[in-house]
Amino acid sequence: MVHEDEIATFLEPLEISKKQFVFFALNDNDTPDMAGGSHWSLLVYSKPEACFYHLDSSYVSNHKAAWELASHLIPYLSKGNINFVTKDCLQQSNGYDCGVYVLCNAERLAHHAHLTGQIASCEMLDKISPSAKRKEILNLIYSLADS
Repeated sequence: MVHEDEIATFLEPLEISKKQFVFFALNDNDTPDMAGGSHWSLLVYSKPEACFYHLDSSYVSNHKAAWELASHLIPYLSKGNINFVTKDCLQQSNGYDCGVYVLCNAERLAHHAHLTGQIASCEMLDKISPSAKRKEILNLIYSLADS
């Protein structure tokens, strides 16, 4: 069982309690002391809305993992109530694009949160192009390697 003081040890240096939005890329690995897992999803904490939002491009594959993480973070982040919402998002059509969907969803939500100060109203059913995002990431890696 994870205790609030153990969570604080990891989160306090990041000053997460002072942030308005916190994005967690979440893996379904249930053995944290070993590499593994097969699916990634996105968990976002919105302080202004007192809510965790879970976005999973493979229906609800990571729902249990998302809820477990959120439930451990709630006592650290707030003394009040925090909601947990599964937010609709585009679904991947294969078994390997989940990480790209996490990046695209995080980028879209961060932009929306910056403009509006909240997450709930962000439309997440707009088209995502995994191949375009992969190309963008590859170009970024090449440009960093060249500099």
